[in-house]
Amino acid sequence: MPLPMVHLSVAKKLIDTGFPINDLSMFFLGSISPDAIHMRQDIEQQGIARQSKMITHLLPLGKERADIEESAYIKIVNEFIRANQCTTNQIVVNRDFLLGYAVHVLTDVYWENSIWRKFKEEYEKSGVPIEGQRKAYYSDTDIIDYILYKEAPWQNNIWQHLQNSKYFDFLDLLSAKEIELWSERVLNFYDSPENQYKFKGESKFITQSDIESFVSVCVDAMGKDVVV
Repeated sequence: MPLPMVHLSVAKKLIDTGFPINDLSMFFLGSISPDAIHMRQDIEQQGIARQSKMITHLLPLGKERADIEESAYIKIVNEFIRANQCTTNQIVVNRDFLLGYAVHVLTDVYWENSIWRKFKEEYEKSGVPIEGQRKAYYSDTDIIDYILYKEAPWQNNIWQHLQNSKYFDFLDLLSAKEIELWSERVLNFYDSPENQYKFKGESKFITQSDIESFVSVCVDAMGKDVVV
C-alpha cells in the first residue's frame, strides 16, 4: 500500500480543500498511524503481522481487502467514524486523529483499486518473474516517496506538526508507544544513511505523475465519501 509521504500528501491536500480539522498535528499523526502496527513488539516473530494489520485497517475478521467492494469499505470506515466521534463507555477519542486515521484507511482502499492494480498489470506484462513483484513494488514506492519528501514544499511544516504531536492509546487498536515509535520512524526514515540505497535509480512501473493524479482523485472522492 502507499508509503507515508503519499498518505501525508492526501492529508495535506484535504486540508487545502477545506476539510474541517482543528488540530493539524493530530490529523497528520492519525493519517500515518494505522501502519504503527509494525512497531508492535515481536509481531513478526509471532507470525501475526498480516492479521494485526488487517485489524488496524478495519477489515472485518476473516476478510481480505479484495473480498470487499469499495462502497462497502467506505461504509465500514464511516461507521467507524460515527461510532467513535462521541464519548462511548467513557472513552474520549480525539476527533482530528480519528479523521486522519480514517483518511489513511480509505487512501489504501483507493490505492488498491488504482495504483496497485495498474502496477500489477504492468508488472505481469513485463515478463519479469512473479516472485520479484514485491521487491519491484517497494523499489518504486520507496523512490517515489523519497521524491515527494525532497520536493514537497510543505514537508518541513508537516514534520513540525508530527514532532509536536501528543501520543495516546487509540481505542483497542494501537498503544501510545506504537504510535510514537512509528512517528519517529517516519520522521527519520528519509534522511537515514542506512536507507539511502532504497532511493537510488528511477521507478519502473509507478510514476510521479501517477501519484500526483492519484492524490487529486483520492481527495475528490474522499470529499464525497467521508462523513465529518
